[in-house]
Amino acid sequence: MGCLLAKVHVDPAVYGDDALEFKPERMLDENFERLQREFPNSWKPFGNGMRGCIGRPFAWQEAQLCMAMLLQNFTFVMDDPNYQLAIKSTLTIKPKDFYMRASLRHGMTPTELEHRLAGTPVPSEQQPGAKRATNGAKADDGSGKPLSIFYGSNSGTCESLARRLASDASAHGFSPKVVSPLDAATQKLPSDHPVVIITASYEGQPPDNAAQFVAWLESLKGQEAKDVSYAVFACGKPCPY
Repeated sequence: MGCLLAKVHVDPAVYGDDALEFKPERMLDENFERLQREFPNSWKPFGNGMRGCIGRPFAWQEAQLCMAMLLQNFTFVMDDPNYQLAIKSTLTIKPKDFYMRASLRHGMTPTELEHRLAGTPVPSEQQPGAKRATNGAKADDGSGKPLSIFYGSNSGTCESLARRLASDASAHGFSPKVVSPLDAATQKLPSDHPVVIITASYEGQPPDNAAQFVAWLESLKGQEAKDVSYAVFACGKPCPY
């Protein structure tokens, strides 16, 4: 027994008489949820059950991160403003011969973007004019409000976000004193200045460099951390499995 997914996803009983037309708005939240209620199991790009794709949540998360990164840093315009939609069907359905041009936003240079994505300040010798940090922020001269940044990261994403935050902090009146793995904060969370925690989780478990910190946090019995001023950024989304 088999299932031809290419035919399932263009079923006129589900998607209407124009099922073969390229209409991305079909998948907008409310309409997509309605289709799922009225036609259960009509959407099967990854399969499900014991034969389902184990890479599905990773693919979703990776696509969201890439899309956010592109839209934060680039402005996109059509290469040909007079383009007329034509469909090309291979493994997926896509616009045929459709091209876009990307230009860096906020006057960034490619070098600035490279350092911004890596979470490191732009070397002053590579910057024209006044000395400044990534994306036009003034360089940290140590006069800002102290700030500690801790991260939990296996793949490097949260560490990169932490270092990017540190490089941009001076533009908001802060001077990062610490950018370290969460385990470095075990039993010694600062209480005299703000703390930022950036971390992911893996199947509900902490990253390798945050396991000691989480164990210590769970062992607290009273109000040992009541004076800590903190913010937490939970990176990623829960795995549906």
